[in-house]
Amino acid sequence: MRHTTNTKLLTGVLSLSLLTLLAAPADSEAASLNLSRKKLTLRPGKSYTLKIRGSKSKKVKWKSTNKKVATVSKRGKVTARKTGKVKVTAKIKNKKLVCRVTVKNKKPSAPSNPPAQKTTTTQVPKPTAFPKPTMIPTPTTAPKPDTPSGPVTETGAYSVLNSLRSTYPEGMPLNNSYYYYSPRFGNGYGCYGFAAKLSDTVFGTEKSYQTHSSFDRIRVGDNIRIGNNHSVVVLTKSSSYITVVEGNYNSSVHWDRKITASSLASNGFRVYTRY
Repeated sequence: MRHTTNTKLLTGVLSLSLLTLLAAPADSEAASLNLSRKKLTLRPGKSYTLKIRGSKSKKVKWKSTNKKVATVSKRGKVTARKTGKVKVTAKIKNKKLVCRVTVKNKKPSAPSNPPAQKTTTTQVPKPTAFPKPTMIPTPTTAPKPDTPSGPVTETGAYSVLNSLRSTYPEGMPLNNSYYYYSPRFGNGYGCYGFAAKLSDTVFGTEKSYQTHSSFDRIRVGDNIRIGNNHSVVVLTKSSSYITVVEGNYNSSVHWDRKITASSLASNGFRVYTRY
């Protein structure tokens, strides 16, 4: 009887040890699983295939949290659809792997002399083709800014800017060869020089500026530097977006483009206000 009990005990110990040895590789393999990329940035229409490291198993369940922003195939191919952020997950061996995907548009070219600021990227989508006028205004042909007789209001700033639509019509060629010198903003080419020109036209050349990076404090007529790559002047402002006038937008003047507060925040911006 004693011999039988010892035999059963030994058999149980060996069985438990065997199960532990069999389970250990699976647990170890699951712990070593990871994706080839944890973060991914793509432009709309571009693709990237994610790989799972640490396993040769083909039983993977892929999923995108927002298929309008990016989709993922059964083999882990991520395809960007439109701007935004999304999580792509891969479920394998009861483990969930996550890749954070950001879809951004292509950034525009930078002017030759931007002010010294933190360098980030910006989103400037390409507009449709615009008609080309016969001339580009230069410092010698452009009208000299007048000094306002009293304090500038947002209504007054919009009125002045709106009156310039005929002077700088939609689609007028304006690229980095455009030059303007501002007593406050200094030498400026392309979009930077054009924004300084409009700001001087609204506020006069003698009015100094202050800077901030708060969307809530943006006002009509403010000169905004986006991502240290592009300059715009504010036409209107709502609680969630602004509309702007800008130069060197596809090498031309462009009016009324909408820029959301979230887009400004993601690209980084600095406001030059003269109120």
